[in-house]
Amino acid sequence: FCFVTHSLSVGGTSSSSMTKTTTDAYYDLVVIGGGSAGLTAAKLAATFDKSVVIIERDRMGGDCTWTGCIPSKTLLASAKVAHMARNSEKYGVSTGGGAPRVDMEAVRNLILQNIQEIYQEDDSPEAMAKLGIDTCLGKATFLNATTLAVESQNEAWPPSAATIIIMKAKQGVVVCTGAKPKRPTSHMIQGIENVEYLTYEEVFDLKKLPNKMTVVGGGPIGCELSQAFARLGSQVTLVAQTLVPREEPEASETLESVFAKEGITRIKASLTSVKPSGKKGGGHEGICTHHDGTTETISGDALLVAVGRAPNVQDFGLHEIGVTFNDKGGIQVNDKLQTNVKSVYAAGDCTGDLQFTHYAGYQGAIAARNILLPLKDQGVIENVPSATFTSPEISSIGLTEEMAKIKHGVDNVAVKFQSLSHVDRAICDGEEQGFIKIVYSKKNYQILGATVMSPAAGELISEIGVAIKSKTAFPDLSTVIHSYPTYSIALQMMASDVNYEKTLKSKTLLNILKWIGL
Repeated sequence: FCFVTHSLSVGGTSSSSMTKTTTDAYYDLVVIGGGSAGLTAAKLAATFDKSVVIIERDRMGGDCTWTGCIPSKTLLASAKVAHMARNSEKYGVSTGGGAPRVDMEAVRNLILQNIQEIYQEDDSPEAMAKLGIDTCLGKATFLNATTLAVESQNEAWPPSAATIIIMKAKQGVVVCTGAKPKRPTSHMIQGIENVEYLTYEEVFDLKKLPNKMTVVGGGPIGCELSQAFARLGSQVTLVAQTLVPREEPEASETLESVFAKEGITRIKASLTSVKPSGKKGGGHEGICTHHDGTTETISGDALLVAVGRAPNVQDFGLHEIGVTFNDKGGIQVNDKLQTNVKSVYAAGDCTGDLQFTHYAGYQGAIAARNILLPLKDQGVIENVPSATFTSPEISSIGLTEEMAKIKHGVDNVAVKFQSLSHVDRAICDGEEQGFIKIVYSKKNYQILGATVMSPAAGELISEIGVAIKSKTAFPDLSTVIHSYPTYSIALQMMASDVNYEKTLKSKTLLNILKWIGL
């Protein structure tokens, strides 16, 4: 299916050695992949009146819309309501003593409803058409650095009934093919090939809430979904050596405490073998192995594997045109997002870089800009904010304390830490588990990194991102008046403390200046 919105420069229909009728189509920019990176790349091109097509072999919108951000945040919202209802007496509100009843099919319908609303508004071929962007659903294969063959999923494609469309990029191609869930082999988990398991691609299709769920993996996906299903009513066992391993250790420790209070069983080990339980209706039994070699047995009705994502870089001709790859399995790009093949750029998860929708979107726009406009901007950046949408949320940017001390030296780094138990708004909300941690330079007070674990942490981190980008020194945030009582005012109060400490270093000079009448 190809959705054409404007007149193309099209070659004649002809017989091809591929044994299918072909048609040529010419665009300034060809984008492979209709996820976050691909959408923003195409939108930038259209903004500057460049002809552009998105080739997508599955569904426009990518993982974020269909199996990632949108369904997971909807599921988390339903889970939060169930959790609040279950704990309403803490706030002086009675629900009559009955536990909340979760209708998983209704939850799934809400997920589908939200997906469709966002898809139709932002991602669909019809939405693209309004912006002057063409879309083509089909499998793309590079013929050379500027030409792709697209096997259309629908033969009724104007201007002829072609089944193979030859897409020719006049200025360049952006590869935005995203990533897919890593699926463990029997070398990683013995017997996994004999057990039905879920990844984030299948879990949102559940129509029935599992009684017992095993989650393998302590990254953002594993942690978010463990908490969501536990709050909805499943008995959850989370198997992971570390929770949110990329974050500050305080985040891992706090999240472990939160999970324990919510009834999530954490096994600090690796799932080394698994087999079908043999019970009616399916299920699994597994063995977890600890660092010291001791083992522990687990069982459940549903097994969710969340052990990371791998770049989608196979089966569309990148190797054949000479594109090189990095040690993460992604497409190797320079800081301008250009591959070693001059006219081919790559953006988002397919590069093996940080896998965030917002970063992919940013990179998609930069890649398109660098192909279509003069000069070039940097597309690989250091300070990318992250957010894990557990409750409380965990958001970070820049360097951790350990990383900063390794990079800048132990004696050159300072840390300001504030527990939410001393933040007035958190006390009022009953959300006292969490913290704000700022890592900064002792020399010039520039912020080197930060971690926020609180409600709306994903919002709070943006202020710190602006400070880092604008090179605003940490103490200067004390001069920005924040509303009270908010979570963000804690940033101003922390900055004020550092500002006072900084000023005290000049106490003698200040006293002299005051004494002479200044």
